[in-house]
Amino acid sequence: MRQRFIARLFGKKPPDWGALLAELCALGGTAENIIVRHGPRGRGVFPLNPANPVRLHLPPNLLVNAEDTEIRDGRLVIKTSAPIEARERAFFDCYQQDFSWGAGVLDDLWQTQLAWSRLPQDIRDALPVDGADFSEPSEALRHKHYVKTRSIIRGAARVIMPVVELVNHDSAFPGYGSQDGVAVGGVFEGEVLVNYGGGDCWGMATNYGFCNARNQAHSLPGNFKFEDYCIEICRNAEPSKRIDGYTMPIVSVEDNTIRFPFLTLGNVQTPHEPRSIFLHVTKNTPIRQPDALFDLIHHYNRLLFLKFLQASEGHATPFVAMLRSAAYQQLTTLSSHWGTASLPVNAANS
Repeated sequence: MRQRFIARLFGKKPPDWGALLAELCALGGTAENIIVRHGPRGRGVFPLNPANPVRLHLPPNLLVNAEDTEIRDGRLVIKTSAPIEARERAFFDCYQQDFSWGAGVLDDLWQTQLAWSRLPQDIRDALPVDGADFSEPSEALRHKHYVKTRSIIRGAARVIMPVVELVNHDSAFPGYGSQDGVAVGGVFEGEVLVNYGGGDCWGMATNYGFCNARNQAHSLPGNFKFEDYCIEICRNAEPSKRIDGYTMPIVSVEDNTIRFPFLTLGNVQTPHEPRSIFLHVTKNTPIRQPDALFDLIHHYNRLLFLKFLQASEGHATPFVAMLRSAAYQQLTTLSSHWGTASLPVNAANS
């Protein structure tokens, strides 16, 4: 059976989407009412019949640890040392060759890295991105970018999710279902869409290459002096805690350094939250003027985006235009902060 499946998938041209989904289901997954085609967002997943629900579920045995993948002879494959069964390997190989890495993704990643490498020096110097890589395209960079944009964290591992990663992003839709693998489902009038997560507009632009408005805006990385302390700000999702619906960064104090894994500075839906949460998470730190520090961090972020917008004026490439749109959108969302509110009892006592 397995030999017939492999021969059918690799031997038939054009690639057989139906055979791939049949094998996905045979390996424990679900794939109902979906087809791949091009739409306004490029290639994506669409319902065969918009009146019927879409069900797409990838079980744990088809989630591949990103560290178990490599580029070999120009193809994205699973390392021979990885503890993955032969049939799952065959499914991954077929998917990557016929519907992902070998079906246009390789070229897309090349063009994206080429756009980064061709940014003028004045824009590079002003670009508010932590650790941007302006190198010429290479296999290693394409692999790194693929993993960063087409995987998800499950447990302690970052995993690649065949087929599911074809679903495009929209902030208005729910996120991935996470019970027993990864899933996307529901009734969709047009394209099947999913919310990629809690990042902000600037993060979407610099990581994924598109501008999409988000409800929240987070601080850029920063390192500066305030009062008698060194303030360090990152853009990491962790460490954090979830209390009564609020996501709060876990702030650490070591000697004269106060570290924030992330800071939410603007919230379109609840503008009072950013300052309220900041005042809460800093109440047990030695900061004496938290309101002044919050305003200083806001000022720092606005200055960096304005510096980038000034440096990028007159550059008309599509990539720079996308970054400029994202910067303007980020500034708009950053402005959504005013007032404070009392947090729920559980949050206030945490």
